[in-house]
Amino acid sequence: MNCREIFVNDRLSIAITSLQRLGNKIYLGLTGGAQALAVYDVEHETIEMCPPVFPWVNERGYCTKIHNALGALPDGSLVMGEGNHFTWDGIPVTTNYFDTELPEYMLERKKRQGFPDVKYSDFCLANLENWDRMTSDPGGKIVRYSPEADTTEIIAELPQFAYTQSMLVDTNRQRGFGHTIPDNHFFYIDFTTGKLTDFGHISDYAQHNMVVTPDGTCYGGWLDRADGSLKLLKFDPEEMRLRYLNNIILPDVGCKVAGNQGIDEWIVTRDGRIFMGTVANALLFEFHWTEEKFELIATLGEGGRVTNMDEDDDGNIWIGANYPHMHLIRFQLDSREITDMGRLNDNHSRCYFHASCYHKGKLYLGETDGFSPSLHIVDLNNLRGF
Repeated sequence: MNCREIFVNDRLSIAITSLQRLGNKIYLGLTGGAQALAVYDVEHETIEMCPPVFPWVNERGYCTKIHNALGALPDGSLVMGEGNHFTWDGIPVTTNYFDTELPEYMLERKKRQGFPDVKYSDFCLANLENWDRMTSDPGGKIVRYSPEADTTEIIAELPQFAYTQSMLVDTNRQRGFGHTIPDNHFFYIDFTTGKLTDFGHISDYAQHNMVVTPDGTCYGGWLDRADGSLKLLKFDPEEMRLRYLNNIILPDVGCKVAGNQGIDEWIVTRDGRIFMGTVANALLFEFHWTEEKFELIATLGEGGRVTNMDEDDDGNIWIGANYPHMHLIRFQLDSREITDMGRLNDNHSRCYFHASCYHKGKLYLGETDGFSPSLHIVDLNNLRGF
């Protein structure tokens, strides 16, 4: 497939884990150092690092991240949740984890990008013997960045020891909804006041992301340990109540893929329809949100994971699925026809997208798990006749 790849040229950046477009600028939330934010200029086709948004992590000795936690407010500012380079057990990644999860050639890719002396210990701890949670990881912050003024400010703090695993921003209503690592808390933030409300532990992890409906209600998933099912989680900001609905999404939450299980990604279309993809088996559902019911549409990939979904101007949804070497899949809303376009990048034996956005006929995908974060750009006009 004809796909252009542009790398983030920063020593400590190892993944793109969120995207947010503002005009002709696409902001890249990174797994990396204090400079966990970069910007791609669509007109000039360049990537530049932004000022440090989490400067307090400089002395920590391992990465931070903006993981599914980047959004925009009406004044043109960005809000982001501070994540952490934790495993799903809620403890820092160590070199043993990298040795197990990432083949050595991943590090070689980073070296070829201009960092010949790079090593895994640049990004994580050797072990946990000297780790002090109270000193190193007291808790994450919600930060606002103003691109015009090039300034940052802390607007809220998460509960002690908790960091942002996802944060969905309702731009028009200036509200945010998120969940944490460790311990999987649900939180709500009013960006007009900066007040953050913690609703405590949800359940075992059952979602990678949440969604907000056209009427402002937030939905996600929870894992019912009584029978292993994945069920619907609901939060209405007007009620300020977190509801554990008995609506079953999947009778079995399914296996973990890359540490994730349950709900993977959502999209709200221009006409207010909502679609959702799962981790196990890469299942595509339509969520009929006024009825709070799910309709299964298709299985999208044997490798699992539906990590990104974007709608183009012609009523197609472009989907990344089939971990760890993602395929680009077109889902036509009117006909419900599904077309697998195949791999985007055959130069890498492992290529996995964590975030994406559509703009003026092009699809922009943020690559992760490759240790050399890159933006893949696909001109969809070249695929119209497929």
